[in-house]
Amino acid sequence: MIYQCNGCNRTTFETACPWCMGSQVSPSSEITLRHLTPLDPSFYPDFQYRSKGLIQDFFGKKKEQAQLNDLLNNVLRKYSELKQPYFTNFIHTTRERAGSSDDAGVPGPRLDGVYSERELFREVLIRKGFDELEGLPSLLDKLLQTTAFNSAYLGFSRELTRHIRTDLADTLRSWIEEAGTTFRSDLALFYYYLWENDVAFPNVQFNPQAVSTSGVPLLPLPVFRNGLSLCEEIYFDILVERLGSQLEHFNPNQFITMYLVDAMDGFQFEAFLVEIFQTIGYDVKETKKTADQGADLFVTRFGKNMVIQAKNYSGSVGNAAVQQAISAKAFYGCDEAMVVTNSYYTKSAKELAGTAGVRLIDRDGLQSYLDDYNQKLIEAFQAEEESA
Repeated sequence: MIYQCNGCNRTTFETACPWCMGSQVSPSSEITLRHLTPLDPSFYPDFQYRSKGLIQDFFGKKKEQAQLNDLLNNVLRKYSELKQPYFTNFIHTTRERAGSSDDAGVPGPRLDGVYSERELFREVLIRKGFDELEGLPSLLDKLLQTTAFNSAYLGFSRELTRHIRTDLADTLRSWIEEAGTTFRSDLALFYYYLWENDVAFPNVQFNPQAVSTSGVPLLPLPVFRNGLSLCEEIYFDILVERLGSQLEHFNPNQFITMYLVDAMDGFQFEAFLVEIFQTIGYDVKETKKTADQGADLFVTRFGKNMVIQAKNYSGSVGNAAVQQAISAKAFYGCDEAMVVTNSYYTKSAKELAGTAGVRLIDRDGLQSYLDDYNQKLIEAFQAEEESA
């Protein structure tokens, strides 16, 4: 009932990504690996009966669906048995991105002697008795995507739990105040959490048929978009209130401005980024000052590990910084990589980052982080005044 787009990686309840394909919704038969992947194995196309015509459906559908159900049950049982430690540990240690493998058509030893991590992992599972993978070539990729989603969702749900209030708007506000603009990509996870934990709000009505019927959205798209509009209104109000508070309590001797950041040396910049990311809710760990393999910081949030390369430059940041982040991500087995600078990136650096999936935070993005950091200073100042 919840799907992940293989293009933008966002989650949705629709059978076509609203962000990548506009408002057009495709029928369930068009859910393919190329478009969306169901994150519940019960909804994988491999286990859904496909019509063969009126007559054949009448005589054979019931029997074939029963066979597919048996196959699904076997897959679910073996996946449950092997999820810990095999699937979970693989997604945290592999250097390959989901769907990036180019495995040869013939499994097993070959003369070229070149094997992908996913290909070797598949063989590990088959030797553990997961022989269904031999007949379903795309099943492993789907199960890995499901495993990665469950891992990330576990961290997300732990964070969201403490934001739940009796009113939907209050709940969203508490969440958005901490999560920032990530609500735009994580709103489906938010609603999924409400459904899974039986959190009821008057304006949120889930479709019970979505639990058992492929292609039926858990939440109608118009309702989802109304929720997104409400989130934008809340976020706008938060920004307005923060600006008013900043103007009221601004202390130029206490606040960190971009000009102060520009005056920092490399080590000071890294130390300041530690404060920045801690302020916005990340767990942060610094690396050694030497032999860091391209990593300056490690940050963790919602169950995902990210390596950060820090560049305090006066000129544009080029490919080298992005390549260092790519290498560090692979070397340390992190889920994501980011480069943060007080400057801007060259065109080639942006292209390389886009291809490799490296997040780039330039001067404008860093300013947003500074705004959040300074807002925390204001809140601390206000708390001191109230307690005095």
